[in-house]
Amino acid sequence: MEIESPVDPASHRRQTREAYDRLAAVWSATTDTGPFNGFLERPVVRALVPRPLAGLTVLDAGCGSGAQCEWLLDQGADVVGIDLSPAMVEESRRRCAGRGRLLVADLAHPLPLEPRSVDGITCSLALHYLRDWDVPLRSFASSLRPGGWIVISLDHPFAPRLAHQRGGYLDIELVSDTWTKAGVEVTQRFWRRPLAETMDAFADAGLVIERVAEPRPSSEALARFPLELGPLVGSPSFIVYRLRLAA
Repeated sequence: MEIESPVDPASHRRQTREAYDRLAAVWSATTDTGPFNGFLERPVVRALVPRPLAGLTVLDAGCGSGAQCEWLLDQGADVVGIDLSPAMVEESRRRCAGRGRLLVADLAHPLPLEPRSVDGITCSLALHYLRDWDVPLRSFASSLRPGGWIVISLDHPFAPRLAHQRGGYLDIELVSDTWTKAGVEVTQRFWRRPLAETMDAFADAGLVIERVAEPRPSSEALARFPLELGPLVGSPSFIVYRLRLAA
């Protein structure tokens, strides 16, 4: 069952963009070596990216301030990065120092890419801002060359309930969470959905799941962030998929 939300999609995307515009200047400093992005989610995303990357074209969809773009570039890839937030794209451009092609683009609309123009796609914690995945997933599928791959990370459907969440696991609901990064506080809203909804969306776009990973804190991460990551030892937070085009 879908729990109705009073926010229309255009307003929701505008709020998402404005929140990330506000966070852009502090995002790299607070997430690159932070507990959740830097030490929990990103290592698993990168572990599922097939190597070698030298000479391949990779899209980073929802590139934020450029951490993944920079990593892909350092691996030898030709990178296209897109993000809804103009301020985040500017941070990515500064971080990547003229390397790559970094653009403002909305995943709710068809991507500005030619068919079969990329070898791989990463999409880190971005799709959950959209209720409808048909457009982004079909854009991903159409832009992939034969043999290409997609690595997508999402909030885990079995993650602990948020404070204002009304529905249960089987409900599709727009939930909210408030973050404070270096003194900048924002409230972001994103969709929670059951696992079957996610898998059906992949299948409808002509994609098959090749690998699934559920990040768990490493001993190093736990030693560094015991208060933040200790409660996640036995509780999932993120889920990462590697997808291929269906035969």
